[in-house]
This record gives sequence, C-alpha cells and structure tokens, in this order.
Amino acid sequence: MKILWASPNTLLDTANGAALAVREILKQLQKRGCDIRILGGTNFVNSNGTTYFKDSLPKLKDQVGKFIELRDENLIHTTLVTRRLQRRLMLSYEEKLWFEQYCQLLDDFNPDLVLFFDNSLITLLTAYEARHKGIAVGVYLAHPFNRGSRWCRDVDFMFTDSNATRELYRKRENYALIPIGKFINPAKYRVEQSTRSNVLFINPSLRKGAVFVIQLALLMEKKYPNIQFEVVESRSNWETTLKQITGKLGQERTSLNNVMLTPNTSDMRPVYSRARVLLVPSVWWDSGPRVIVEALLNGIPVIGSSSGGIPETIDNGGMIIDFPSEYFLPPYDKLFEAEILQIAIGLIVQLYDDEEFYDTSVKNAYRAHEENHNIEKNADELLQLLGEKLDHFEDKSASREYQ
Repeated sequence: MKILWASPNTLLDTANGAALAVREILKQLQKRGCDIRILGGTNFVNSNGTTYFKDSLPKLKDQVGKFIELRDENLIHTTLVTRRLQRRLMLSYEEKLWFEQYCQLLDDFNPDLVLFFDNSLITLLTAYEARHKGIAVGVYLAHPFNRGSRWCRDVDFMFTDSNATRELYRKRENYALIPIGKFINPAKYRVEQSTRSNVLFINPSLRKGAVFVIQLALLMEKKYPNIQFEVVESRSNWETTLKQITGKLGQERTSLNNVMLTPNTSDMRPVYSRARVLLVPSVWWDSGPRVIVEALLNGIPVIGSSSGGIPETIDNGGMIIDFPSEYFLPPYDKLFEAEILQIAIGLIVQLYDDEEFYDTSVKNAYRAHEENHNIEKNADELLQLLGEKLDHFEDKSASREYQ
C-alpha cells in the first residue's frame, strides 16, 4: 500500500497534537509494510512547536523556496522551506511551488491513498488533483471546526480519533467519520522511575482550562503549600494568561509560589516522571487529548472535564468533573464557582493523602491504557481497515469506468 501525506503544515510540529498523531500513524503503517511519502512545509501552529528545528532554524533562512529532506527515524519529510513559520502567512508563490511538487509526486509515486488534515484552498486542489487521477483521498479530523460540504467534495474517507468527534460531525454536518483511536508510541513516553510529586497541566490556554487551573492553584497556594503544580507551555504563554486571570480576580500576579513552569519540549518523559496526577479541564471541544493517553501509559490518574472525547479517552483511568454548559463558550475566560473548584481540590488532596485510593487509581490508569489505547492493536486494525476501504474504492472506480 502506497500512502502520500500531503499538507503544507509540517508533521514535525511538537505543539500540534494532530501532527504528532499522524506522524505516529504513518510510522506504524510503515512498520507494517506500507510505502510512505510525506510532503510538507515549514509551517507551524505556534512557534513553540519548532523544538525539532531548534538547531537548524538559522540555517533554514538560506534555503527559503527550496525543498529539503528531513529524516524522522525511517520516515523522510520532503519539506518546502517557507519564508515565515505560520501557515496563514504562507506566500502564494510558495503554495505554487508546493503544489507543483505534489503533482510531480502523484505521477512519480502513484500512491493508492492521499491523506491530509488542514482545510484550505490548497487542500481543495490537493483532493481534486488526486481524484482526477483516480487516487483515493482521506482526511484526518481531530477538531470541531470543519463545516459544509464544499471542502470535502473530493474526499473519500474521513478519519478521527474518538467516537465523540464522529458523533459531533454526524449530527452537525452529516459526515461519516471513522474512529481509529489514539496512536502513542510507549517507547517515547514511558518513564522508568517516578517521583509522582506534581499536579501536571499541559498547554495553559484559556480553551484548555487555564482559568480553572489558575483558580485551583491560587486556592491551594496557602492551604496546601506542599502540593506543587507543574505547567508545561505548548501553544500558550502561562505568564500572560496568569496576569489576565489574576487581574480579573482583583490582584494581578506574574507567578505563583506553588507553580513551576516548564517550556515546550520534544521529550515529555522527565515531565511525566514528576507527575502524580494530570489535569485536563478543557472548556472547548477536545476530541481526545493525547496527553491523557501518555499519562495513562505511566499509570498517572487523570482528572478531566466532560468536553468532547475526554471522558471516553480517560475511561476508568481517572475522574470526570461535569462542567456546566456556560463554561464552554468563547472566549473561555469565565471564572469558576467555588463549588466546582472544591470538587477538584478534594480529588487532588485525596490522591495525595489516601495511599490506598491512589494505588487503586494508578492500577486503573494502567488498565485503561492497555484496554483502550494499545498502539499495536490500533495499528493492526487501521491497516486492515485501509485495505478494505481501498479495495472498495477500486471496485467503485472500476464500476464507474465500465459504465
């Protein structure tokens, strides 16, 4: 099976959960005998995601407008070096260069399937050109933003990570999404030794629940000074968000005594080695955060909101706090009522003080990972699914040609 991943966004973006997921999906398919090609560009969702390129970014300035090859284990990323690092600032002549290279790849590689995940004018052309040549087209959707039918007119298959997102799109847009689960390589995230000391929160953006965590940390700062929070920056800046929310509460702060800040990193194992519990209090539609699976892999219990696919991703590996609907509205900066915060504080304190409860929660986290997020099982099922879908596509194509 020959698969071409084609998107101007790089899959080497460490701040883009969808990119990280697709990278691992392609690696697993390659391990199972698929011939994989990747065409991308140096476009990121946020500059924090450039950690893979941190040593080579200055040198890339001399390569603008050229294609380079980047090795990622056994995957090769053919990458257009763009003048700017944001996808929305990609120049039209750069899109033209990228699309010409894509058309050449369709002829030279002749893939069975073209995949992408962004929705833009260039992907309209990407899908159209593949279908024009009789090649199947698939898209990976792990967010709630796509609407209408024009963008996906030439798309044959839609994949997602959770049943919740499948149901969202089925009801709202009548899309037929196929859930394929999570793809997290244990070797890259499993921790050998743990201190289990910190309350972990990753990506401190408003929509990921930064308001909730800031209020929690403020309440616990004096009452439970022995409980340390660790905040890992991804797409958002903690200090900026902290100043905004504490200012709204009446006393602007730039730091909290019980919060340590960790910059975006391509190696999360040291972070997970310090985590006792993971907070995922998202207040936007979160399809199925990969950090949940990474935590469960290490037996770290998760406290999450009722957003999107969070409950099914956690399953029995943690606890769900059911936020009222008014917290799920942009700009996601509504302050939380004390009753909700006290529920979370009670759970956190119990996970620290009640060893029997914590040990049971750890065992449940390990079990939830093994039962729901086994990468070998998910990859085998995906390979079989793709084979069946492509066989059906070829039968339909042959029928159309005959008629």
